[in-house]
Amino acid sequence: MAGITDWARDLLVSQGALVEAEEDALRALLTPELAGALEASDWLSLRFGAGAGTDDEGEWLERLGRLLPPDARVIGARLRRPTITPPIDSGAVLDRELVIQNGIYRLLDSYPETARYYFFGFQYTIESDETSLGLWKAGLNASARSLVQHPESTLQAVRDDLEEDPVFEIGREELLRLFPLALAMARPAILGLAAGMEYNANRRLARDAERIDAYYSGLLRQIQKRISRHEANPETAAKERSRATATELDRAAKLEDLKRKYSLKIRVDPGDVLVLSLPVREISVRLIRKKAERVAKLHWNPVLRALESPWCENCFTRAYPLFLCDDHVHCLCRSCWTDCQPKCKLGPVGSGGRRH
Repeated sequence: MAGITDWARDLLVSQGALVEAEEDALRALLTPELAGALEASDWLSLRFGAGAGTDDEGEWLERLGRLLPPDARVIGARLRRPTITPPIDSGAVLDRELVIQNGIYRLLDSYPETARYYFFGFQYTIESDETSLGLWKAGLNASARSLVQHPESTLQAVRDDLEEDPVFEIGREELLRLFPLALAMARPAILGLAAGMEYNANRRLARDAERIDAYYSGLLRQIQKRISRHEANPETAAKERSRATATELDRAAKLEDLKRKYSLKIRVDPGDVLVLSLPVREISVRLIRKKAERVAKLHWNPVLRALESPWCENCFTRAYPLFLCDDHVHCLCRSCWTDCQPKCKLGPVGSGGRRH
């Protein structure tokens, strides 16, 4: 539950608390007003995760949520001490990290640049016979149309050097365009986080269903014996057959109740959006596929010390390894490239077209 711990720490710090955090635990000295809002003492100690002595994530998400504004916010930030990304061996970076399966590239230029990053927060609730809550973050580089593989690590590295951007203005069109991408990234990732709970729920479902089936099978065997004994008495036998039918219906209802109890329900709610300007190394390349080519820009992230993967221009997942379409040299993932053959349906690069 490191995501919840980090979020709680940042929220408490923003409200004037003195906070120490490590892994899944944090300790905080609260102001009287903050302690009153959280219904806690001045000295707060929280530990999230599994095991004895941990605090209830749901309860504390609800309490800490009282400190937030009622609606999600879009916040602009920048580095307090801006830096210029030093030169790198761009050729070596591309040779090592740019994997193109069906084309080639030519390095054109490399220079320092400032990129505009969007970090979308999502709160999720996974419910079955137990409940799990957490926070998940998506990172998108809007300037290079690439994905941040480790958004939490990126934010952690620059967290202490951030300040609010006084000239920030919300780019509503860009925000509306990027949000569906971030949500599309969040859903499968959160489904993956739910896999453990789903496995445990299915195991308990099978166990309880076996118990119920054994219990009702025993009842039905006894009823069948009574029917056999009363074959000469049609009225009594009919009553027992009616009882057997009712027992079968009851068993089916109990099994259906079990399925509802252990079914997995996942809710994803959007949270705040952080728009962050960060220095990068922009690498300009010419992508070549057969007789078609285009110029593209890639960003080397100095925080992660890695080349960011372009997103697939059709489904917006990570395009790694990278495939290029024949007609317009779109950047595609493997499945979208396969579906795109033999004729690309996306339209020229920059048209905003998308296959339907």
